[in-house]
Parts: sequence; structure tokens; C-alpha cells
Amino acid sequence: MSNHHTINGKENLGEVSTMLSTQNKEEAIEGIRRMFVDVVQRNHIVDEKQTPAKRAAFIKQHGSAYGTFQVDEQLASQYQVGIFQPGASYEAWVRYSSDVPDEKPDKNTTVGLGIKLFGVPGEKMLEEDVHSSTLDFILQNTEVFFAADAEEMYAFKSAALAGELPAFLETHPETAAILKAMEERTVESVLTEPLWSCVPYQFGEGNYCKFKVDSASVADPMNPVDQDAANYLGRDLKERLSQGEVRLNFYVQLRNNPETQSIESARSLWKEDEAVPVKVATLILPQQTVEARGQGAYGETLSYNIWRTLPEMIPLGSIAEARKVVYRSSAQTRRDTNGQSTGEPVRPRPAKAPEPPYQPTFERPWSPDKDHFIEDFARFPETTIRPGEVYDTSRLKISNTMYSSLTYRIGKSTSITRGNAFQLKNEYEQVVGCEFIFNQPLKQLALNISAKLQGEKPITLSVHDQSSTMTSAPFQYVSNESKELVFVPDKGQAIRSLKFFGSGVSLLEIDDFTMEEQ
Repeated sequence: MSNHHTINGKENLGEVSTMLSTQNKEEAIEGIRRMFVDVVQRNHIVDEKQTPAKRAAFIKQHGSAYGTFQVDEQLASQYQVGIFQPGASYEAWVRYSSDVPDEKPDKNTTVGLGIKLFGVPGEKMLEEDVHSSTLDFILQNTEVFFAADAEEMYAFKSAALAGELPAFLETHPETAAILKAMEERTVESVLTEPLWSCVPYQFGEGNYCKFKVDSASVADPMNPVDQDAANYLGRDLKERLSQGEVRLNFYVQLRNNPETQSIESARSLWKEDEAVPVKVATLILPQQTVEARGQGAYGETLSYNIWRTLPEMIPLGSIAEARKVVYRSSAQTRRDTNGQSTGEPVRPRPAKAPEPPYQPTFERPWSPDKDHFIEDFARFPETTIRPGEVYDTSRLKISNTMYSSLTYRIGKSTSITRGNAFQLKNEYEQVVGCEFIFNQPLKQLALNISAKLQGEKPITLSVHDQSSTMTSAPFQYVSNESKELVFVPDKGQAIRSLKFFGSGVSLLEIDDFTMEEQ
């Protein structure tokens, strides 16, 4: 039975609406859990050999970031509920994602935001985490959920798995209209997108609310991304946070009309010109590198559940109850499969880890010593290397003589590190190429590379001996993400130079040449 029912042909969204029977509601919730976790998530893990195991929903992570959740100093008394005490401040981690698998493109996907606050006192409503010091919010870029209640969600998911979704949508026009609007929306940036809680919450004694987030100030990306690129939302997030601080407004929308603002139906639209959202806090994400070592992996280990909250802020409605069960089961399955602990973190991951002089990797476990040198360009001011010029760093020479019309530079990195990098901006998409000549013969070379490529045209990198003969197979770089490359010459040979060339490169950065001399 739907949360909505019809009286004289009109929906009654007030408190007299017929509720799901306990039996039907519980059966629907368990059915939803089975379909999301036992069928869909299990198929990804077992049949598709998904490694590591991912969530059952909002699988594709665009990035996780650290920040501060700062409650406003001036706060009217009716908004001073739970965590919302004037001037209160909490460390936070956020996860931006889309409700599609990793391999699907970002365009026209539903975007979600998980917010986890740390250091929140008081017992929580999620039984297994009753004594945890964390509190979660989950929001997405649609004002209402497409299903009113758990029974309708169960029917929708059953139809989808049975291949009968078109017939279901014909008889559920409201659901069809919401889904169509969601599918047609193109998101410019997850950081500029307004997001809503969809489900209502209790907000103190006798009051109810929804939550909303929108942007207050967001840095522009240095290199605007192509919205047709498969992973453009993650790249945009990385670009904007690398350029500066982000501030997001957090609102409480108090219910003021029970007749039009249901607390049972997740599809009930609380019109903002009637129930005006009031800003209560600011979520501050400082300038950071979202691709910093381990940051994305940490975000993937976190579990978000809207029931990990205080008693005075519990979510309402059968969709919220279903989320409790499904998210708990999905997190347990994912963490058990990955061999991860199931409890909540006591403290957040440090915002900035100490930076050792050398960070070993699986491919490059050796560390710098008298026979190992790292050229990270940190010693040099911003430098331009014009066509025909050779720039000597004392450890290697950068020879810009392969193509006569390109200018390279050494300057602050936008993607690889916080320091300097060798860079190229190729606005006119000319053929690019350059040679690095090492002052001593090398028996191993490693470097970091990041590029923005047009289409599927790769960058070819090759290492050579003194006579310009290739000393190992060339590497084809086809990614738009940062990557570490390791070159080992064939037996009996040495590396004296590295060359690269490509025809579809609009942006390139190379850094951290780690050289093991013979």
C-alpha cells in the first residue's frame, strides 16, 4: 500500500494518509535489501569479480575530501536542535559520488553527497554504533525521491530486475516524471550542485525538517573539463579543490504546512517558497589534493547511514527505514569481503600526513641514497623553456628541440604534487614532443605523469641509450589520471634519455624523476 491514497480523486499528503501496514512495510524493506545486496551487490562481487567490493548504490566515487562543519554563531532558538548549537564546529569528511558503476560515464547521472561529522557526543540511533562519535548526512541532487514509500520502491526495483520497468512506469507517472528529470539533468560540478535530503527528519520535539546544501563560494578550475569526458565530475572536483577553498551552505527547511508537506512520503515536495530553507551552518572544504596518497581509499572505507544520528534528528518514513537496513547490510557485505573493520572511526584521517623525503611504492621500493637521485624541480623558480632551448638542472637536461613551436615551463603543479612540475599547455593541440637527457647512465627510472588527452590518442614515452637506441619497450599513456611509470632497461643496457611525443595532448605535467644510477 502506498503512503499516498486517493480521496475523491485527490492525493491527501497530510497526516491522515494511509500508512503501509507493518507486515507489508517490513516485507517490502527486506525485499529491497535482498535485491540491492543479495542480488545486485553480490553479482558485482561474485559474478563480475569486483575488486575491491563496492557499495550497492552510489558506487562511483568522484572524490573524498576533508573539511569543517561550522554551525552559525547567530542561530534562532527553533534551529538549536541536536548538533546545531551556535558556534559548534566538527571535523568532517565528505564523499561525492554518482549512482552508477565505475565504468559508466558521469553525464546525466544522479549525484550524491555523504557527510560524516566527527566528535559528536550523545547516543546514536543506529544500534551497532550507538556509542560512536560520528554523525552522517546523505543528500542528492533531486528535491524528492522517485518512490513515495518502501512498498512502491520494492515494486519499482522488482520491475527493473524483471525487465518490466516500462510497464511499471506507465502506471506510475509521478515516478516516471521524476526519473526523466533526473536523467536529463547535466551537472556542471558536484561542488556547485544543490542537494537535498529527500526524506524528512524529526527536528526536536514536535517539529520536522528536510536538509539542503548549496554552494556559497567555489574556485574555478584552472583547466575546465569536458563534460563529455567519462570521468569529468571527478576531474572537476580535483581541479577546483586544488585551486582554492570551497564553502557550502547547509540549510534546515522546517515544515510549516502538514497538509502539503508529508513526513511519510519521500516523494512529497516541500515547496521552498512556502517552507523557506534557513542557513544554519557552513561546510568548509580547504584547498587540498583529493588524489593525495590514500585519500580516495579512505573515503571508500567510510560507511554513511542517515540513522547514525541523534534521537532528536531521526529520519522519517518507510524509505528512510529501508535505507537503514540496506545501507547497513551493504556496508557489512562490502567490508567483510574486503577484510575491513566494521566499526566507526574514532577520529578522522589526518588532513595532511607528514611528507617523508621518499614514499616507496610496490613498483619502486628502493629509496634514494648516494646512487639514487630525485629531481622534483623544487629548487627552481618558475622557468620558461622556449623552442630550441636546453635547460640543465644538473641532474638532467630538458631539450626542447624536437618541435620548434612549443614552449614548456617549470611551475607549480595543478595535479601531481603540491610543488613544481615540468608542464605543457597545448591550447592549439599541436603535436608535442620533448627529450630528457640524463647526466649519468641509469639502471632504473621512475616518474609521475598527468595529462589531459583528446579522444583516444596516447602519449608515447620511450627510454634510449647513448646512441638513441630504445633500451626497453615504449609505454603508451592513454589515461587522463595521474600515474607513476617505472622504466627498467633491457639486460646489459642503460638509460641515457627519455623521449615523449603525442598528437592529442592539451595539458601535460611530469614530476619526481627518480634516477638510480649505474
